[in-house]
Amino acid sequence: MSNIIGTASTTQQLQLEALNEVIKLLIEKEAKLDSRISERGSITPVSLRSFRLRFQTAFPGNVALFNLDGGILPAGNFSQWDQGTLTPLATVIPVEYSRLVDIIGEGGPKVVSENPVTKTLADVAVQMAKNRDQFLQQAGDGKIGQVDPTYTGGGANPIILTSQPWGARLVSQGQQVQVMSNTYTLRGTCYITNVNNKLGSAQSITVDAVPAGTTSGDFIMVAGVAATTPVFLYGIPYFHNTSTTGTYLGINRTQNYVVANGVAAGGAPLSLPMLRAALSRVEQSLGTDALKSQVWHAHPSQIQAYEEMGFAKQEILMTNGKMPGFDGLTANVGQFTIAGREVMRNIHADQTRIDFMEFGSWLKVVWGKAPFWFKNRSGQWVFQIYDPASGNPTANEGCYYVDARQYAVDNPQAISSVTGLKVPVYN
Repeated sequence: MSNIIGTASTTQQLQLEALNEVIKLLIEKEAKLDSRISERGSITPVSLRSFRLRFQTAFPGNVALFNLDGGILPAGNFSQWDQGTLTPLATVIPVEYSRLVDIIGEGGPKVVSENPVTKTLADVAVQMAKNRDQFLQQAGDGKIGQVDPTYTGGGANPIILTSQPWGARLVSQGQQVQVMSNTYTLRGTCYITNVNNKLGSAQSITVDAVPAGTTSGDFIMVAGVAATTPVFLYGIPYFHNTSTTGTYLGINRTQNYVVANGVAAGGAPLSLPMLRAALSRVEQSLGTDALKSQVWHAHPSQIQAYEEMGFAKQEILMTNGKMPGFDGLTANVGQFTIAGREVMRNIHADQTRIDFMEFGSWLKVVWGKAPFWFKNRSGQWVFQIYDPASGNPTANEGCYYVDARQYAVDNPQAISSVTGLKVPVYN
């Protein structure tokens, strides 16, 4: 019998695998804007009937010189009001897993380091908050990206997206999206398998199958949004809008009182006069007292542009004739202010604008106690998945996390923006 020599390779059956104790998160989960609106804005549960948002639009405005000695009094007028309407829209995150995954996950620390089903269900709430933050950046039509002019078409994968306003920052891996033409004609749906949204690099999404006909200029849309005339959650561009066409919660935007204030930069870099003008236009619309609790909201790219304005104004103070240490960048990026007001950084924000927001004017209408796990009348919230061909049950289970809300701003005159800004280099 030949010699049997013990080697590492022949004793692998007895060896244990080492694991990193802490699983690092390799995806971003920011939801800063959603958090602030949830904290500051009002929330109102509603029925199937539309929520009415009422505005006072005028005082009795007629004034004239009058001859008190026998003159004729002019015809009178009255205060005026208007109202907009809104109804919640439901979004859902579906979760599906096999029964075996759940059984193994219940085996405890001797079987798994963490129950994958429990962890996934907890992650859903985090993802929904992130989704809301992303959706708040779009204009209310469900458009969350656009195919870049450099995209060659012909089913090329990945799909290159325009770098501004959002690049690929409003989509997530695993998300189903629709591709529509720039006139909202549906080309098809696909699932995103990889996202590249790093600053300074080409923005792109890799999908399972590129819808036929996808070409440059097409829109990447939220799944489920209707073609032709899509309607979705209202976001910043819907409210911070200086356009006089279209409607605002059903009110024609030709009515000046629903048109927000704003400054069009026309592709120029951010400047102090632009920011001052954005403030002054709110003051002109509502008076000095209207400049109270607003904050600035911007992508880090525009905060970089603001910081760069100070580069030429740096002053190195001498202490006892000695040069102190030099740091050319602000250490605490969370402490920037503009005109004494907080600057809120948001990595999901439009890179080409900075918004002057009044969170106290934001409100939400919801159905029920949204968000919630979808339940049937008996309280069941985990559902058996059935095979559509045979009708037989499968070994898979599913559950559905639902949010049902819509946003509004009850005072468009109290907000402002600087739009169409140049994006700094390296962004």
